[in-house]
Order: sequence, then structure tokens, then C-alpha cells
Amino acid sequence: MVLIHTTVAKSRIRYIFTHFFRERMQVDVSFTDELSVFIAHSGPKMSYGNAPLGNEFFVAAHGLLSEQGINEQQIDMFDWDGLPAFFATNDNSKLPFDFFAASFFLLSRYEEYLPFVPDYLGRFKAEGSLAFTQHFLQLPLVDLWFDRFVSIWHDFFKLPTASPEAYPISLVVEVPELYAYKHKPLFRSLFEGATDFFQLRLVRVFDRLLVLLGLREDPLAALHNWIENLYTAKISTRFFVLFSSLGKHDRSLSVFNKTHQRDIKSISDYIPTAPLASFASVSEPNGLKKELSRFAGLVHRPVEAIRQHKLCLRFPHSYRNFSALGIKKDFSMQYPERPGFRASTAFPFKFYDIGDEQQTPLLIHPVCLSEEHLRALEHSRKIRQLFFEFQQQLSNINAPFLVALTNESINNRSKNIPFLTTLKKLLAYE
Repeated sequence: MVLIHTTVAKSRIRYIFTHFFRERMQVDVSFTDELSVFIAHSGPKMSYGNAPLGNEFFVAAHGLLSEQGINEQQIDMFDWDGLPAFFATNDNSKLPFDFFAASFFLLSRYEEYLPFVPDYLGRFKAEGSLAFTQHFLQLPLVDLWFDRFVSIWHDFFKLPTASPEAYPISLVVEVPELYAYKHKPLFRSLFEGATDFFQLRLVRVFDRLLVLLGLREDPLAALHNWIENLYTAKISTRFFVLFSSLGKHDRSLSVFNKTHQRDIKSISDYIPTAPLASFASVSEPNGLKKELSRFAGLVHRPVEAIRQHKLCLRFPHSYRNFSALGIKKDFSMQYPERPGFRASTAFPFKFYDIGDEQQTPLLIHPVCLSEEHLRALEHSRKIRQLFFEFQQQLSNINAPFLVALTNESINNRSKNIPFLTTLKKLLAYE
């Protein structure tokens, strides 16, 4: 057991120390404010505060972990042997910065509680983040700090080293629409067709007509074949299917459509399947509760995971709602427009609700790369380069590599073939 001496073991301190020692290093951790207990402890120990107590492992506290609520933080970046860092400490500290406070700032998404300029959907933009402005968005910075901390810690205390777990690539697949054209009411088909026509998307108008006349297969109809390929290749995959009322940003089939219900149930029989929380549910918690209840009734099992449609997260409200509704795992922690690490980590972590100043049971699984990021590169060579850069970086630290796709990946029209071919090679299941 590791004993931590700190004047007041507030919930933030307990949260971040438990995350690193218990969850990452797999050793128990305890806290004390009694000097005699700390001195008498014969095992690994450290002090966290303003000044060392002796010759123990000491980390100088910045102060963030002792605060309550949200306050503007002064961020002064500096270089720590090739890694960016902030919250610098004094010379007595074994680390040149408060690793725990800086990690809490990034993991808790502290900056997203502060006022910010949102995008057109009300989302926090990657460009407004510290990671983007200081050029470490594509680094799992907290994990790199942690590895260096462990190395320094082991110079003082030799702890049992657990064998690093190997993490193959994992896929998160969004299904906002099971079909592009089929099984929609006549009025909706006419409205969407007219919209395509007046926006001069004439190829889509022609394609829709042929599908509705039964002369061509729906472009998204090959989903089950793709699932079979993923299953055969043993690629860890989760599907998140939109099953909600029709809305401006939620365009799935009706929840009462029998084909829709049947296909979702069929997918869930082969592969872990959970709800894609509707965009509307961001401002309607009761609507989300209804969506989860419907989904659980359809697949005949409790809903334990979720992903937010359009990645429209509101801190702390979105995750607070997920946790209150019994969700155990979230897969929404990423930026829609930029590849990288929104919380500066690739490892799962419990969500800390700064509004309530407490750790929640919700386990967040960060996603660093998505189909949107890959498609934006257009050229196959650039797509492969970005993919393998992330894969190599995460392999070096034995970290999970989660990639988000949509069922648009398997669109069988000729315009999508180059991307689909590249994707298959990246996943290497052919």
C-alpha cells in the first residue's frame, strides 16, 4: 500500500491519486494527515503539500486540488525533457511540476466548465483547448507524464510491476441511419428527394429513385456482411445505433418501424450494441431516459454503454445524466473536427463531476481518431500515415487505440470504394 500525506485529502486529491496508483499502477493507496502515522509507515509513501516533511518522495502542490468550484487558472507552459508541462513547482519537489493537478485539469475537462465560444451546434471546439493551442492535442500527454512519473517513483520504491496489457485496435461504430433510402415513409422520401434536387445533388436523387423502385440495393444495406468480417477477424467492436424520435439532427427510421426494430435486434445478437444518444436528448434528460428504456426493451438487456450523437457534450450535465441513468461506459470523449486526445489520455478513467465535487461511476473511454478525420485527408497515403502514427504511438505505451467509424464506411457506391478499400487494409480483415 502507498501512503499519501496531505493536510486535507479532498475529493479531487483522492480521485486523481486513486486513478494513478490504484487504477494504473494497481497498488492500493491511503491518505493521512497525521505525521506520526506517516513516519511509522514502512512501505512506499509520499507527501503532497507545500514543503517536504523529510527525505520522502515529495511533490509540491499547485493548489488546484484543494480548491472548490471553477476558477480561472494561470497556465504557463514549459518543457520537461521534451514533454510540455504546466503548474511548475519548486526545487524541493521530485517532479518539476504538479503532475497530479495538471492531470486533473486535463482529465476533468476543467476548461470546458469555463466560458467558451461554441461551434454551430453548441460544442466546445478543439481549437479553443489548451492542448490545441499548445500543440499537444495529438499526444496522450497524461499517459506520457505517468510513464515518466513511474520511472522516477521506482527509483525510490520498487513496486511489483504488472505485465502491460496488450491493446489491439478497437472500433466504435455509429449507426445514425440503418438505411439511406429504404423503409422511410413516402412523405419523408419525397421531402428528402426534393431537398437533394434543389441543392443540385442529382446523383443522390437518381440513386434514391432506383433504390425505391427496387432496381438497386440501398447503399448502406451491406452492414451485416461487414459485421461478419469484423467478427471473423476478431476486431473488438461496439455499435451505437440511433433509436429515437425524428429531429433536425436525428434522422433515423421511426422507433415504431418493424424493420428498424428487427435489424437493431439482429445486430445486437452478433456484436455489443448500445444506443447513440440523440442530439435532442442533450437538452431533454427525460427524453434520454425514454430512449434508453425503449432500447433496453428492444434488445432485452440493460443499457450499460452510450455514445452521444454529434459528440455534443455539456459539462458536467451530459455525463451527470448518463451516470444518473445507470450508464457505466461512455465513448463520446473526442473532438469531432480534430484527431487527438480530448482529455489528453488514451486510457479509460472515471468521470469527476466538478459541479458536485465527486467522482462518478461513469467510466470514460477516449476515442482519438474517427472516420471524419480520415476522410478529411482524402488521399490514401495520408490516411494510412495518420492511422499508423496513432497506432505506433499508443503501442509504445501499451495504450488502447479506439477508432470511431460510421456505417457510411460500408457505402457500396463507387465514390466510397477508395476509402473503403483503404479502411479494409488498415483493419486487415481481408
